Amino acid sequence: MNGYGSSTHAGGSGTSIGMYGQGLGNTGLTTETGSDQGVAPHKDQLADRRVMFMGLPRSGKTSIIKVVLDNEQAYDTLGLLSTTQRTEHRMMPGITVYDFPGIDDYAESQYIVLNPDIYEGEHTSLVFVVDSQSDIQSAITALFSVMRTAQSVNPHIPINVFINKIDGLSEELKQDIQHDIQQRVLKNMSFENLNCDHMHFLLTTIYSESIKEAFSKVIQYLVPQHSSLEAIINSFCSKSSLDKVLLIDFSTKIYLATDSSPTYSPRYTFACKTIDVIDEISALCGSYVPVDEDDLPLQRINVALDGYEDIFIYQISPSLTLFCFGPPQIISQTSLLEFNGSKVAKAIRKLLPI
Repeated sequence: MNGYGSSTHAGGSGTSIGMYGQGLGNTGLTTETGSDQGVAPHKDQLADRRVMFMGLPRSGKTSIIKVVLDNEQAYDTLGLLSTTQRTEHRMMPGITVYDFPGIDDYAESQYIVLNPDIYEGEHTSLVFVVDSQSDIQSAITALFSVMRTAQSVNPHIPINVFINKIDGLSEELKQDIQHDIQQRVLKNMSFENLNCDHMHFLLTTIYSESIKEAFSKVIQYLVPQHSSLEAIINSFCSKSSLDKVLLIDFSTKIYLATDSSPTYSPRYTFACKTIDVIDEISALCGSYVPVDEDDLPLQRINVALDGYEDIFIYQISPSLTLFCFGPPQIISQTSLLEFNGSKVAKAIRKLLPI
């Protein structure tokens, strides 16, 4: 089973963007992310780059999409009706998220088992939402029905199991539930000779940033030019002596790319909280429309986290921003960071349809 974390910083993988070495820093990117929701008839062809949300009724998949892509408050999604038709949500850059009806005995929900073509394509990813506080065995049974169909046409499809509704549970209980579900699924997959190399298990709740972090881990591998983006950010980290860089979509707080080092959740949570503060300040001060892409509001910000790490924020577009984490002595070298950041920003603008 492969995890989402990777190894250490790579040096740029053949991507040269003219940055200075040691002591340079952060770039901030912003991405245009919109969510355009509508009903998509089954006869229509699905988008090439797609994420398909499935699960039992009331598992919380629709609430997840509403909170992450439509920026609805978690409490406002409690009264949502069960999904009865497949709906689609378009997001930047060129990725479509599909919300399928809950799996039950109705013909509409059986579509996901009886129509294997929906799982085809190298840019297709599956998210199966499991309610951690409900009937787990029924959810696992439905998961296997989906996996058998999916892997029959696409053996390498990424399958992401969101173990949802963990709010209110102790850390020990969360880990126990995750371990139990993971072991049961992997054991049965081995018994049925299903491919478990692309299985991922993530703890989620709509009441914390965990759901957006999990969403990011699914989305980033579908972003066009993902490998090139990672190589650019790896080079940026290496030449600027940074610990971590996240390319975050400001509107959804999803990170579209990062360097190859493991993502430390508290860093991502802090980045999300910083976005909230910036949004509040922007609302108070009014909006500003830049003349060109190099004259963006809130383009460069330094934030001190603690005595060991600071953050440098570099905005690339009205929606994409680079959040860069590093030692105070590195982040304090603002001019070098801005120089490297400008190079990275230009490279990313060429890769993404900003």
